[in-house]
Amino acid sequence: MEYSIKLETEDLIIRKTTFDDIKIFYKWEQDESVTEFFSIEKGQSEEEAFSKFFSDENDESAVQMTIILKKTKEVIGRIVIADIRKGWKAEIWRIYIADKSLRGKGLGKQAMEAVMKFSFDELKLQRLYLDFYTGNPAEYLYKSLGFIEEGVLRDNCRKDGKFYDVHIMSMLKSEYEKKYLS
Repeated sequence: MEYSIKLETEDLIIRKTTFDDIKIFYKWEQDESVTEFFSIEKGQSEEEAFSKFFSDENDESAVQMTIILKKTKEVIGRIVIADIRKGWKAEIWRIYIADKSLRGKGLGKQAMEAVMKFSFDELKLQRLYLDFYTGNPAEYLYKSLGFIEEGVLRDNCRKDGKFYDVHIMSMLKSEYEKKYLS
């Protein structure tokens, strides 16, 4: 589905992902510091990365976005929203700032807030959810933004032969409005 996306925050521009962005993402996603808490198997091929991009391009229930640092115009991160059901729900399937030196500076928070606004205002969602592995430091960000933990799916993900518990968190439209629009 064709989504018109150009989100801006104080420090970021978030736009729809282009073909050329996938080459950058693929390179980043070979780095364990980027993929430590994602279910991307070691040795993911470039073909698999591009296949996912084209699959999402032709899927109205998914959208890929690119995070750009306003000051330098540098591509610094990625967002994938999946399971989009306009007027109902969607999942923040992947979000990251790739450069470790840019983490911990509030950029991930700005990106999350922009995605939340897009999800509730543009997509008219009632529910936005996400999941993460036990130990993912982003858990604290999600809680600070107002996401509520719903439960833990034990040994629900396997990466490189190891099983991980997956925590599910969500935010409802009424919770978003109370926290951000009141």
